[in-house]
Amino acid sequence: MRKLAAIIVVLLTSALVADAANVSIPGFQLLTRGFLDDGLFVLQTQADIEIQLGGGFKFGGELSFSLDTENLEQQSTPGATYDQATLSAALDERLGLKSASVIVRDLFSLPLNATYFIGEQDRILNGDIFPEQFGTDLVGSDFRGLIYFPDGVVYDGIHVIDGTGLLVTLPTLTPWLYLDGGIYQDAYLGRGLYSTDVRAAFNTERLKAETFLGASFPVASAGAYRAGVLLYYSTGEGGEFLTQIGIPRWAPGADGALNIDDFYFLFEPRVHIGIMSIVLTLFWHPEYYVQALTNERGATDITVRLIAGDIQTNVVSGGLESGIRLRPESTEQQLSVIAAPFLTINSAGVVWDFKANLNLFPFDLSSIVDIYVGIRTQF
Repeated sequence: MRKLAAIIVVLLTSALVADAANVSIPGFQLLTRGFLDDGLFVLQTQADIEIQLGGGFKFGGELSFSLDTENLEQQSTPGATYDQATLSAALDERLGLKSASVIVRDLFSLPLNATYFIGEQDRILNGDIFPEQFGTDLVGSDFRGLIYFPDGVVYDGIHVIDGTGLLVTLPTLTPWLYLDGGIYQDAYLGRGLYSTDVRAAFNTERLKAETFLGASFPVASAGAYRAGVLLYYSTGEGGEFLTQIGIPRWAPGADGALNIDDFYFLFEPRVHIGIMSIVLTLFWHPEYYVQALTNERGATDITVRLIAGDIQTNVVSGGLESGIRLRPESTEQQLSVIAAPFLTINSAGVVWDFKANLNLFPFDLSSIVDIYVGIRTQF
């Protein structure tokens, strides 16, 4: 733990004393889950924290460090000696360089930026590009991240660009269009295996779209391919529709004919009436995600949320969520039904999420409720 603290202090100090440097925390998520385990009420905390250092405009450089762990608490049995060294080692293993990049802006005096990067560069088709590049309100689904996927695969977008490579962007070609494309050695595939992706984002007042095409090589006998589209439409009269549909990975030479299991599909209609909102989310899990098997083929989530208030305009919002989870490949529990009251507090950019999952089916008094407390923010 002291090693972790020392690293963070050095990073923050270095950034503050440098004239052109700045420090930011682009991602910060803590999720504490409380549940019964053998008669004991146990707390388990997951963390996904990113610290970013950057400086300069024309030739901008960035370093990003991450802390990503499934359980920050010490794993021990009653009566066992608390082993601080074990905990420190576990934390230190998970603190590492997430990304490093250097960007050259206005290349050849054109509205063209070139970025050489190492590590995780971007997540594609989660909707974050619209507030980041166009300054819009949030349009992406809340149905992502640790609070909805505390176990297993954590879904956020359809593809992740991670590795060593070059990204070229045209951020200011027109006020409503953003283009980028890159080629990189894919960290999810390993050394000597490469990926390339091309993306476009279109922004208007009511209609927003993000789409991409990608390929990986040499993978299988004929390469691996991916594609997807995010569409968002606002009626302007209290109705919104969001869909994310795509294929995270398809290798025709190895996987055979394209089928429904290859698709990532999220459909989310939203209705707003005064301060009340109704949000329906249907999510079909893909067989592959970030270049790997998910073991969640055919898994489906159907969720309905009744919400009072708006997280973007109100300090306090909350409501009731009900959901059905289908896991046909699970050997333990293939169908579950939950009801979850929730409360969200947005204070000075820090969002607190409080949620209690009531496990209605299958009914088991020893595991009737899971309590979640989450913190997420951007600096």
